[in-house]
Amino acid sequence: MTTDQSLDNRLAWGGEKATREPAERPDKSGRAKLGEGSGALGGEGAAEQIATVNELAAAVEATSIFRLVVLSTHRELQSFGGLQIARRLSGSGRATVLIDLTPDGSVGSQMGLPRDCAGYGDLLSGGAGLAEVIYRDHYTSTHFVPCGGFELEQADEAAFAHLSYVLDAFAEAYDCTVIEADAFDIPELPALLNENTAVVIAGLPHVDDRMIDVADDLRQIGIDDIVFMPMVRRDVRG
Repeated sequence: MTTDQSLDNRLAWGGEKATREPAERPDKSGRAKLGEGSGALGGEGAAEQIATVNELAAAVEATSIFRLVVLSTHRELQSFGGLQIARRLSGSGRATVLIDLTPDGSVGSQMGLPRDCAGYGDLLSGGAGLAEVIYRDHYTSTHFVPCGGFELEQADEAAFAHLSYVLDAFAEAYDCTVIEADAFDIPELPALLNENTAVVIAGLPHVDDRMIDVADDLRQIGIDDIVFMPMVRRDVRG
């Protein structure tokens, strides 16, 4: 396990944890788009785009996007879009951290970690330090933070403030932060977004009804800039 040890100092909350104000939720109309810039996806003004993992990684490198929130619609098929794009970004030389915020911790299991391994929930509670919850992928240089029992749906304002603080620190330490989230947690997603975030729906090799339903749910809370990332049914190690 390797990590930037200086992050521990930046995440030492001390007595601020209960009083720190949550980060203001961004104006989604001002977010950077993967459809803008050299090498980006789709045509001019396209709000919804379809991209392979390679195209998405190339677009991230060509824009100001450094955070991806990925909703994988077929995790029961061991299809994890966040894991795939994180490995691809790492393979292209970008320092990348993947955070599993799915309620069942399914990404950690796919990476061979026990379900009770220390993760973000332990960092939030003070039961573990940052260096204890960052793991190294066996196949790439990707760093990985398991959920550690954290459930986005149950998070209060203090938890969201802490998560925002961690994400800001990761933005300084890594080139890219990838968050694997659950479609049932869409109402909480705005807390994870800033002007440099892209929202990705990962699914089967074709855009199916389940992916469309997730996109509709995102639109209902005002998230219109969406990238569909069809992928193979099993994770491809990059």
